[in-house]
Amino acid sequence: MEAWIESLPRPVREPVLAFADPHPHGARARAMYAGTALAELAAGWPPGRDGLVAALGDLAAHLRSVGQGTAHQPGVNNMIAFMLAAAAPVPAVQVAEALRSRLETARESFATASDTMARVGADLLCDGSTVLVHDFADRSTQAVITLAGVQGKRLHVVATACRSRRADGLRVAREAVQAGHRATVVTDAGIGWVMGHYGLHAAFIGADGILADGTLLTTPGALTVAMVGQNEGVPVYAVTDLWKLMDALSPEIQRINEAPDPDGVPESADWAAAGFGFLNPLVDIVPGKYLTSYVTEAGLLTPTSVGATARALYETSPATVDESGRA
Repeated sequence: MEAWIESLPRPVREPVLAFADPHPHGARARAMYAGTALAELAAGWPPGRDGLVAALGDLAAHLRSVGQGTAHQPGVNNMIAFMLAAAAPVPAVQVAEALRSRLETARESFATASDTMARVGADLLCDGSTVLVHDFADRSTQAVITLAGVQGKRLHVVATACRSRRADGLRVAREAVQAGHRATVVTDAGIGWVMGHYGLHAAFIGADGILADGTLLTTPGALTVAMVGQNEGVPVYAVTDLWKLMDALSPEIQRINEAPDPDGVPESADWAAAGFGFLNPLVDIVPGKYLTSYVTEAGLLTPTSVGATARALYETSPATVDESGRA
């Protein structure tokens, strides 16, 4: 454990440790962990002690430096900026309450968004549909599959194996079966064949981040799903809340994707021992032109409309947080 984490009060340290886990639950969960850590720091700050706003900024900067980073997860940076924006304008004695209120607002917004996305996505399916789901995302793509089961629809869910960093395709299959569906796992190399020859009604992919033009950042393999889906006439839907909007791709994405991370591919150690180079990218970049629609808290959206809709919905453009963690 890094010294700065160990020095944190326990109510702050616990969400920070969850945030920094190399196998976190996903972009939305990481955003909530970050928001919770900031709110807990403010809640435990000694009355009358100066420096709270600066301490919040320092914690935000530290959060951006641990775990898998935030360059590909704009929802985390947007959450940090959303929380910090509540701190500066109010008297110190009101900061804790302001951050608690913001955290609850975000929590409620995320829950409502998930419910809406699940309903909109499930409405695209009927009993007997065969659907491909790429990677596990409990509050977006998997919520669609689960709700379809609750509605009495019995699907054939094709789960991509997702042998990639921070991915869990097998969990898609496990939870599909728990929801009453039939499940088949396809190797990542077999995605093209399944898209073209398996009678798919739709494919669902999640998101780490989205750009205003509809470009999607998500689990590697999604670009193959989207491109082949377009070629074969299979609708491909990106299921995501609009909180994940970002202004532009960071140059850091290239560095992240070329980092020699063996997660998900344990035999890569043998390849390295044989003297081979090894790539295991963290993020795929999918141009919006390859997607049929976005499934969002605002309903079905064309890829080109996600930016304007996100800004109208949240009354702001995505926040930019500098290296100090300050908005």
